[in-house]
Amino acid sequence: MNVVVYVSDALRVDHLGCFGARFLNTRTLDELAASGARFDQAISAAPWTAPSMTSLVTGLYPHHHAYLHWDAALAPTTETLFRALGAHGYDVGTFVFDTAYLFKNLPEANVLGTSETLDGVVAWLRERRDRPFLLFLHSWATHMPYTVLHSERTDWRAAKEEVISGIQADSASALEATREAYRQAVERQSEVLVASLLEELDRLGLLESTALAFLSDHGESWGERFAAKDEVQGVYHMHGATLYDEIVRVPLLLSAPGRIEPGAVVASQVRSVDLMPTLLELAGVPGRENDGASLLPLVGGGEQDDRLAVIAGTDRGALSKLAVRMPPWKLILDVESGEEEAYRIDLDPRERESRPEEAPAELRETVFRELGSAQRSELTEEEEAIVAQRLADLGYL
Repeated sequence: MNVVVYVSDALRVDHLGCFGARFLNTRTLDELAASGARFDQAISAAPWTAPSMTSLVTGLYPHHHAYLHWDAALAPTTETLFRALGAHGYDVGTFVFDTAYLFKNLPEANVLGTSETLDGVVAWLRERRDRPFLLFLHSWATHMPYTVLHSERTDWRAAKEEVISGIQADSASALEATREAYRQAVERQSEVLVASLLEELDRLGLLESTALAFLSDHGESWGERFAAKDEVQGVYHMHGATLYDEIVRVPLLLSAPGRIEPGAVVASQVRSVDLMPTLLELAGVPGRENDGASLLPLVGGGEQDDRLAVIAGTDRGALSKLAVRMPPWKLILDVESGEEEAYRIDLDPRERESRPEEAPAELRETVFRELGSAQRSELTEEEEAIVAQRLADLGYL
């Protein structure tokens, strides 16, 4: 079975019709959900792209794979989805928002070009219709500033600054303009980009032999958590700085004709680290030891329990926060200060009232056990400067 992974960067779960959104058109993605399985509580391993995407392709949490900034390096022994499928005869092709960033030091990913248009994707697919393939596509179409291609650097930076300035000014009209641009970007992702990819797979006769996962690496916010809006200094404060659900709960859809019954809905909590083991099982490739587990038992009804999720926050290349989410609770630990936040997400889904004194003791034990297992290294001043510059280049600082 062929494998396609489509990651829509910074896509909020509440902006897809199949998850209950209204007043925007995501018919293509809604139909994809109906053709396979929808996971209502999928939790990302991190609140921004570099560590989150690395977790997707390794099945490891960020504090275990230690890829916490763009110039980090994975241990040579770390298994990836790319290497596992490539070793079993799959052609691997990856298209990303910028080849200078995502998977740039991961040769087995075979990064071939940009995902800003599908021209390269389509050409690659047409050459591989007769042999098994893994197509991995990471799209920035839903990443701020939403309306400008990342390759158009001057306009992109100007548009990003305009969004940040609007949030800092606490302007209702600027915020609504940003939200409207985001809605349009989500519709374009669904009805132009994803729709075109599915049409091409259908045209090539590949739909019935392809497992397709659609998800996001993290969500998005627009300064809601900041009482003083001038504290929003960059993209990091829209996603990256916090571990609240608008950032870490992500859409996850999985279609595999003949393997997953259409219309399946999984209400229990799952994790983004579960994606790699799931795709390996669908491809008939032996599993690897990691932090995840295949989702297929949940889809088939053989498992119904929530899976404990761990979420790692970073700041300039260092582990800064660690959270454990196990319904009905989420516990967040500030690694440096030891300060805790805890939320009853069933009673307080917006996470407004922190109640750490009421959190179950086993959650605290888990978060400190995970902290003890973290792979951590100190950055030199020169490395910290490089990390800061790379983040600034993308508008995070």
